[in-house]
Amino acid sequence: MKTEHDEKLIRCPKLGDEMTFAYCLRESGELPCQRIVRCWSPFFDVESFLKEKLPPEKWAGFTNSKPMDKVTNLIELIEAAKAKK
Repeated sequence: MKTEHDEKLIRCPKLGDEMTFAYCLRESGELPCQRIVRCWSPFFDVESFLKEKLPPEKWAGFTNSKPMDKVTNLIELIEAAKAKK
């Protein structure tokens, strides 16, 4: 999904580098990153934006999903990096 915010950058607390809003929208595959509302809300009303742009079933999936704990997330990131080699 293309938006007027796609190229905006902020520092990602999860990855430790600057990321675009477009990346945050697709960070979790078909769903936005679980931190997108917390990270982007100081800049614009991201929650209302997501409610408007996401289909109802994706909005429900986004609001009902639980973030992984840090250890599980790190293991998945390591496995993904190994798979790319």
